[in-house]
Amino acid sequence: MGNAMSRYSRVTRRGFLGGLSMAAIATIAGCAPSPSSSSPTMASSSQSPSVTNSPSPTPSSSPTPTPSPPTSVAPPPPPPPSSPAVTPTALAATAKAKISWTYASASAQKNPYMAVWIEDSKGAFVKTVALFHKKTDDRWLNSLTRWYSVSGATDTTTGGTVPAGTYSASWDGSTASGARAKPGTYFVCIESMLQHGGESLVRQQVTFGAKAAKTALTAVGDITAASVDYTP
Repeated sequence: MGNAMSRYSRVTRRGFLGGLSMAAIATIAGCAPSPSSSSPTMASSSQSPSVTNSPSPTPSSSPTPTPSPPTSVAPPPPPPPSSPAVTPTALAATAKAKISWTYASASAQKNPYMAVWIEDSKGAFVKTVALFHKKTDDRWLNSLTRWYSVSGATDTTTGGTVPAGTYSASWDGSTASGARAKPGTYFVCIESMLQHGGESLVRQQVTFGAKAAKTALTAVGDITAASVDYTP
């Protein structure tokens, strides 16, 4: 402290004598090192530096995505209703039923009367397909009892009598009035009558429609075989 003041006194004195102002003298005096700054204090080498532990950063977790609600899908529209199948109201113009039969009689001395015709499912007369009888003086036509009763003997133009043998006749699907018959089930009838002899009648249901079919008819009496071959 004494040295510092002596130096300050010396500087002041010299500056004063040299004509320096008080401010300059104070500046010069302030530049002098202080006793405390000449011996810098050394930090103890044994002291550990202070280490501040920074907290570990918390990992940012991504938010769990919220599932989107299921997309509502409209059900497909129902298919349009199918049109009901149209049932034909009449047999096709090409429809044909070929009726074949065999007449055989061991006792035949004369040619038989024979009739072939169609009845509907209720037994009503539809049309005569074939008729074999005398063209003149025909007193025995009513001997074909089934045909005569249902037809009224209105159709008598087919032909004369024929001997025993195999024959065929075709139904074109029309009625006695000329209209087209409806598809459905019909009776196919074959009747024979021998003068002073026996009578035979084959009468069996057959379906006429959109499908072709061949049907064997049950033989009866002198009609030993019969069949129907139908094509639409």
